Amino acid sequence: MEVWRAALDNAEEGESKYKTLVRAIAEDIEQGRLSELQRLPSQRQVAQALGISGQTVTNAYQELERLGLLRCEVGRGSYVSKRVTKHITTYILDESQPTIADLSTATLMHDREHDLRWRELCAQMSTEIDQPWLRACRPIAGFQAHREVASAWISRHGLQVEPCRVMLTNGATHALHIALASITSHGDLVACENLTDHGIIGSAQVVGFTLKGLETDQYGIKPEDFDDLCSNDRVTALVCTPNLNNPTSSIMPDSRRREIAEIAASHGVFVIEDDVYGPLVGAGSHTPISQYLPDLSFYCTSLTKSVMTSLRVGFLAVPKRASARAETVLRITSWMTNPIMAEIASRWIHNGTADHLIVLQRKLIKARQEMITSYLKEYILAQQPCGLIVWLRVPPYWGMQALVQKLREQGIAVTSSEPFTVPGCKAPNAIRISIGAEYNDSRMHETLALIARTFASVS
Repeated sequence: MEVWRAALDNAEEGESKYKTLVRAIAEDIEQGRLSELQRLPSQRQVAQALGISGQTVTNAYQELERLGLLRCEVGRGSYVSKRVTKHITTYILDESQPTIADLSTATLMHDREHDLRWRELCAQMSTEIDQPWLRACRPIAGFQAHREVASAWISRHGLQVEPCRVMLTNGATHALHIALASITSHGDLVACENLTDHGIIGSAQVVGFTLKGLETDQYGIKPEDFDDLCSNDRVTALVCTPNLNNPTSSIMPDSRRREIAEIAASHGVFVIEDDVYGPLVGAGSHTPISQYLPDLSFYCTSLTKSVMTSLRVGFLAVPKRASARAETVLRITSWMTNPIMAEIASRWIHNGTADHLIVLQRKLIKARQEMITSYLKEYILAQQPCGLIVWLRVPPYWGMQALVQKLREQGIAVTSSEPFTVPGCKAPNAIRISIGAEYNDSRMHETLALIARTFASVS
């Protein structure tokens, strides 16, 4: 605490002590002098050692917790939070880098048709006098008209749900976090696929619940493993992606979805169903798990992974028993969903543009998937003709991290299995490549050829 004391002694005149302490502790965390999950001295100990009031320390700890740097647990103490995004930028680029072929981020392909449809909509909206979505500033789950369109969209994809049970969110990741924060608290056990989207792993670190990865096969979660876990532990919820799991691309058959729902119902376990890729698979292709489990299920989808990448609008269907809590979490995390984006999504769904762009996206994806198969067929573990990603086996003569690093040195960014591996599960020797990079066919051919040559070479 000597560094903290020095900071207080050298604080600028007029600066509050608690802010000075916040800055000093935050710097220790950022510089690694305080390690992840390290327990800090109690507030009383800090106050006595530094000669400041206990309230000053309390205020500092609360601010650090608000910033996500500390996790304060009643009766247990205060701990340095685990960095949610640690190492992610090693695998998934946060910013576009022109010199790197970025196959690390699962985005849609962009076509001139997207630009045309966008310009047409902007021209139409700019001439309208009454634009209530520009004036809205209320903590609501969405305009009634938007919720009705979202309800109809969800119903088309197999889940019959009333508009009053649907709330709009700022994308599917936001929807998933709302669902998890609505029903879990620190120490709760949440089951998921042993390989899951890294956003779920991040939510566990933020909310404080414990993730348990379930065994999977080419069709997703094994029901017997889920049943065994529920029979022997108190499970709060199951989070799963039946359509195009990220990163394995698995699609769960309807018979297994029904079985998962039956197990959840028998044990009173909530199911949070991530169907963000469902529209790419096709409306009506499969019945959502949530349709079999209306009283215990959250269902979320979005237009970000099917219509247009920047259209960050999510739809979350909530069970009645959790609706009040979910709206509270929505209010706290975003006050309200962006009404302009919700209006755009609603118009495109209503006038058929969303369907048109999904059909176009499937065509673009299918062509890109065929291109990848022509270069990397012998290494493919899993892929779907409608999927945005391909799951590749790392050759035995390569180490996974060494291969990822070698490709990065050659100007290609891919993602290893580590960001998707649930703590306690073994990371498979595999990498994920995303097909939505905005490159012309010529550059994509060059990139895939270089990947194939690297895979075939000895490390």
